[in-house]
Amino acid sequence: LGFCGKSPAGDIMEMMEWKEGFGIGTQAHPELKSRFLAPAPLFAAFLDACLKRQKK
Repeated sequence: LGFCGKSPAGDIMEMMEWKEGFGIGTQAHPELKSRFLAPAPLFAAFLDACLKRQKK
């Protein structure tokens, strides 16, 4: 587990990721930046990980 994202001001750690497999935790709000045809990168990465796991 490691931190991978800071607040825009750079003073608060807002995202962490699990190095083995796919796991991300956030206190930010990436859903506010998502649009129907342009999801936030966090959601696109989650869907990509789901599809890769489904193919195993």
